[in-house]
Amino acid sequence: MTLNKPEKIPVGTPFEFGEHRFYFGEEIVELADSSSLLNNLGALHRKMYEDGYLFIRGFHPREHAEKAAHWTLQAIAERDGLKADTSVKKGIIGEANQTFSFFRQTEVAHAQPILDVVDSQRTMQFYEEFLGGPVITFDKRWLRCMAKGRHNHFHYDSVYVGRGTQNRYTMWSALTDIGLENGPLVICLGSHKHDQLKSTYGATDMDRDLTEAVFSTDPREMVEKFGFTLATTHFLPGDVIIFGLYMMHSSAPNRSDHYRISIDTRYQLAREEKDDRFFFREDGSWLGNFYNKGVSYKPITELRQEWGLE
Repeated sequence: MTLNKPEKIPVGTPFEFGEHRFYFGEEIVELADSSSLLNNLGALHRKMYEDGYLFIRGFHPREHAEKAAHWTLQAIAERDGLKADTSVKKGIIGEANQTFSFFRQTEVAHAQPILDVVDSQRTMQFYEEFLGGPVITFDKRWLRCMAKGRHNHFHYDSVYVGRGTQNRYTMWSALTDIGLENGPLVICLGSHKHDQLKSTYGATDMDRDLTEAVFSTDPREMVEKFGFTLATTHFLPGDVIIFGLYMMHSSAPNRSDHYRISIDTRYQLAREEKDDRFFFREDGSWLGNFYNKGVSYKPITELRQEWGLE
């Protein structure tokens, strides 16, 4: 494992999150690195229980992450997504400013450079030790290439991928250099222990219940209304953050001219119940989310009122 350690983010550093500005040391802090605990399974379990996440620098070899990013940028170049007359390696966003999500393009998301990262022997061995037995990972891989201004909103993964076992973990892997201006992942500390959120919003299944899956588009209310401290960091290629189904998270808008590339993968014990929406069917496809065609989803604003969360 290659350890990458950028400089610690100084207290008072501003963080632009869409229309909002936060300052490190106040409403936002830097993620705590758990890489020193990798040989201490008990400590990893305690940290996951207490903090709800593991941030591990250099979990994937940097050269593997960079190779996966280059493969993905080549796929973007083939789709005319890069700036004209620039090298693929630079990853400069083209005029159309198009975000690419290679979720169902298995020729990209399941190519060997990608699998060498998320399905590597190193990765699978970690989860086998952490979970205590043979593991499987979803066939769907959330390979995201965020253009300028693009980002995700606050949600629990349980709402999207929560069927079957609850003993399931998301691994978000940085494939490019993702500093504060590149749209890093942001988590809400303590949200994995917020009983009201977990028993209301966290208990929904957006496909079964036909409910909107995004809980909030406003990072300010996550801090001021729900009392969470935000946490993020400067991610380098190969860094990962691992969390369970009930960690509220989002990503800040990419404010740079370069694609921000990351991949989400999910891991669980092979013997436990799967969420069959995300595994290959006989025809080589998977169901995924939003499979109910022509339906209306109940707005989250109405649901939050019913749950007493407004």
